[in-house]
Amino acid sequence: MNDKLFARIDKLFDVGLFSNARVLIAGCGSGGGQVALHLAMAGICKFSLFDCGILEPENVIRHVCGRRYLGQKKVDALSDVLLDRNPAIEIDPNYVDLMECPDLAQHIRQSSVVVLATDNEPTRYLVNQLCVDNKIPFVIGRVFTRGIGGEVFSYRPGESGCLACLERVLERTQFRDKIREVDLVSEEELEKMYGLEISEIKDSPGLNVDIAFITSFHTRFVLDAIARTLPERPKYLIPIEKNYLVWGNRPVHPFTKHFEIQRIGLQPQNACLICGKGDAQ
Repeated sequence: MNDKLFARIDKLFDVGLFSNARVLIAGCGSGGGQVALHLAMAGICKFSLFDCGILEPENVIRHVCGRRYLGQKKVDALSDVLLDRNPAIEIDPNYVDLMECPDLAQHIRQSSVVVLATDNEPTRYLVNQLCVDNKIPFVIGRVFTRGIGGEVFSYRPGESGCLACLERVLERTQFRDKIREVDLVSEEELEKMYGLEISEIKDSPGLNVDIAFITSFHTRFVLDAIARTLPERPKYLIPIEKNYLVWGNRPVHPFTKHFEIQRIGLQPQNACLICGKGDAQ
């Protein structure tokens, strides 16, 4: 570990304890890119990057990679940004669709934790299944339409429920009432949104500052997940008790005030077909 590079934080954070941790970044967009950079600045030195996208002009305003990376693969552009911050970082870039990656399970088994930052449900549930099967922790972050808020969930093997459990629980709460992600909206609905035919404008997941709140929480949960796997926990990195957090940036339904936060501890659900017994409730 470069002594000068981390001199300002090493005594507070025990950066060296993270030296052998390997983080798999599933999705290198605005969310995954920010989390990866935060982790690199916290001393993580081993990354596996997965994305099948190219950096487009509309990505730049919210992405950690700037205009000089336009037209490049996101995994390559992000690799360059991380190496610029710390040249000692080891990166395994994978320009591949997660749904078509034959050795994804092997990559997950070799990781300390998975950062789940994809923008579609099939890849999320694929990673969820593989992490449950291989007892590898993952942390997922999602930003709600218009950047009104977002959520972060940490799967803890042997302790918590999985992503399927989470959705089963949240569908009975106010935090799924009229909440959607812009990436999961149909093309027809997007046309109406852009044309302002919907009462509330939902044409963007928000400003970068809106996303940054969620990626900061996301990163903290990832560091906590890594710390739980270490023989010695870094000093001052106090364990995060609850494993789900929902954050409201401003008072728009379902939130009632600026910077509102709710936390829950998600337990395994017996009826879950992924991590539970599959029993009906």
